[in-house]
Amino acid sequence: MIAVEGSEQAKVTTGAAMIDTTPARLRRALLVTAGIYLALLPTGWATAAKSIAFGASAALALSVLALSRSGRGESIPSPGTAILTALFLWSGCALASAAWSVHLAYTLGEFRHELAWGLLTMAIFYIAACDREAWRTLVAVVLGSFALLAVLAAAFAASPAGWDPGRWHAGVGAFSTFLVLVAPLLIALLAPAPIGFGAGKQTLAIAGALLALLLVAARLSDNRMVWIALAAVFATASTLAALRWRATLARAPLRWLAPLVALFLVLGLFFADVTQERARVSFPAETTMAQAFAEDPRLPLWDFTAARIRERPWTGYGFGKSILQDELRLALHDPILSHAHNLFASQWLQIGVFGLIGFLALLAALGWRFIGFLRARDDALALIGLIGLALLVGFLVKNLTDDFLVRSNAKEFWALCAMLLGYGVRLERAIGARAASVANA
Repeated sequence: MIAVEGSEQAKVTTGAAMIDTTPARLRRALLVTAGIYLALLPTGWATAAKSIAFGASAALALSVLALSRSGRGESIPSPGTAILTALFLWSGCALASAAWSVHLAYTLGEFRHELAWGLLTMAIFYIAACDREAWRTLVAVVLGSFALLAVLAAAFAASPAGWDPGRWHAGVGAFSTFLVLVAPLLIALLAPAPIGFGAGKQTLAIAGALLALLLVAARLSDNRMVWIALAAVFATASTLAALRWRATLARAPLRWLAPLVALFLVLGLFFADVTQERARVSFPAETTMAQAFAEDPRLPLWDFTAARIRERPWTGYGFGKSILQDELRLALHDPILSHAHNLFASQWLQIGVFGLIGFLALLAALGWRFIGFLRARDDALALIGLIGLALLVGFLVKNLTDDFLVRSNAKEFWALCAMLLGYGVRLERAIGARAASVANA
């Protein structure tokens, strides 16, 4: 009888232990599936594997969230009222646009592809970035995926067949935007542990190799705006770092300034080279760079877009980047000009002035959160804020002449923002808890 009772007690204990470890196991599984999805996200292939990883990640993230709300496992902190309110306003305006969309079927399809999947992507990576190791793992996955794609691009470009960005990615513009999104994460390689990867010789060599790959891949894209966006990323990061860590900069200014000056010179030379090449290809031989900019086909596009916005400034025409693609192509006689080619004009054209306000509020709320991280006394939290602000600036600058808040680039942007925000909020909470513990001791 005693043996039976002991056996039953052992079963109960084992069952309780299994229950207690369920949240941790789910978080580990979520990190694995989210990492797979993040690695495949910038590619134009492995669609089935990407979809499976996304679906599994969404299910696991929602399971972790449900356990958290029931009091089991990690308590997932809120990203903040300002971010949630702005996100609700932007999403609400997008959903409301179905009532007056000029192409209802297209708008309904975009609800699934852009809005629903985008919100799920935010949730996945906000929940997945639960601690330092998860953060470092996800950063390593992004950089590893980028390195592989960049090497493949260089190898195919050097081969007789040439490089087709549409085969491996969603086109040249999307590929160059992906490069801009990746660039701020290189900062983590130069940051000291535990949040960064250290500043040893091996890490510096890896950072140098990845930076070289970034420049090569950007040049292969033949995109002009990528150089301005990359310059904005590194200028933002270096300026904020100089302000935040003034004492460190003062001790060894040349150690930091010399590489930055060299980098900006390289970016400027590449920009001039690409601009001259585009002018030679698209315009007569005697055309200057100034004339090429003056005759850019996006100028009449923006005039036409502004006229369409004035016709429906409050409501827009319906959610979806290419909601007026047929009208634009017909009026401008150019199949490439199928959307507004400016992120903010695109939002206004789609979902009206209140949708634009919601989108601007969301960006402002994210930026303000990252500024708060940057101003923290803790260096690790400040680094998260710095990377986040550099990411925002780079993405916005890149989209001044285009709109890549769509498909893989949109999900990559939301995933990286959610990673930074999710880990930053948890780190901020942990710092506050330690401070309160010391104060009460």
